[in-house]
Amino acid sequence: MAGGEDLSSSSSRQERLLAVLRARLPDARSGAFAGVERIVATATEKAALRAQTGAIAADMESHVAERVARRHGLPFAIVRAVSDDAQRSLPPAALVGMRPDGGVHLGAVFRSLAKNPAQLPALIATGRDAEKAFRALLRGFERLRAAGAGDLDAHLLDVV
Repeated sequence: MAGGEDLSSSSSRQERLLAVLRARLPDARSGAFAGVERIVATATEKAALRAQTGAIAADMESHVAERVARRHGLPFAIVRAVSDDAQRSLPPAALVGMRPDGGVHLGAVFRSLAKNPAQLPALIATGRDAEKAFRALLRGFERLRAAGAGDLDAHLLDVV
């Protein structure tokens, strides 16, 4: 979970949004995210990004949504489940298999594995970690919805 900078004329709206999220997702870590244009794949790259920005994680989408929120004077926060922690590098097969739309290009994954079968254990671990992250994200969504949000987006904006 992370919040952007003050996105409206009143930072109190932003703080209230973050307070709601922190109360409803008490196990979540809170901090800044780094918006990046490409996958941060290696542990070395992740450490360098952390040292440069202080961010607790990076993603390729949220900074775009933040710009839209800022343009419209809306408070902004993201809730993400991170599957590849900072200590682990992603195997090449995972990188070549990612499609821009979030899908998986299985042919590219299999070609990468054929070239370097030794990456299979890391690829399996990456898949397991992604599944755990998706489950955590779903649990967080359910927790927010159970707190009374029939329409999650409208509810969160209404509480601020």
